[in-house]
Amino acid sequence: MIDYKKLADSIDFYETKGYVRVEAPWKVSEYIDSITRPTGVNPIKLTNGDHLVGSGEQSFLSLYLNESLPKGMFQTTTACHRDDKIDYLHSEHFMKNELIKTDVVNKKELKKMIDICLEFYQNYIPMADVKKTTVGYDIVYRGYELGSYGIRENEFLSWIYGTGCAEPRLSKLTKLYKQRDEF
Repeated sequence: MIDYKKLADSIDFYETKGYVRVEAPWKVSEYIDSITRPTGVNPIKLTNGDHLVGSGEQSFLSLYLNESLPKGMFQTTTACHRDDKIDYLHSEHFMKNELIKTDVVNKKELKKMIDICLEFYQNYIPMADVKKTTVGYDIVYRGYELGSYGIRENEFLSWIYGTGCAEPRLSKLTKLYKQRDEF
């Protein structure tokens, strides 16, 4: 079950770190969706041709493309819709606080974002850690992903993206952490 308090706590936490909260669209154009949607993954299409977002990252890109958002450090919380395999940590629909940084984009700033997010996650799971992936970095607990981080660019923007809090994933992994002595 989604713990909206964890999402609210993440919003408050990231605001103290300089991430400005913005409201962002939950549907985007096919073009925006295609920028971050992995190859081979089906979009969630609406009858009007728009796509439901798979991540707030797409919402931010839509705002930037429409010149509705300046460069900076932002956070937004959206429903996320994915054509994913369903298992303990993956579902078709979930809530996520997404972070984006567009004013200064480099590896040093990516590391800062990861360190801030790791601090947030370690409030719930002190053993959370960072793992390098083929496309960036993940914050993980026992090999399970809490969030993903990296740098992307396209013809209109370069940005650092990151998961601020995904629910119910954080709640499920927090429960697993609390039960660790039972294994």
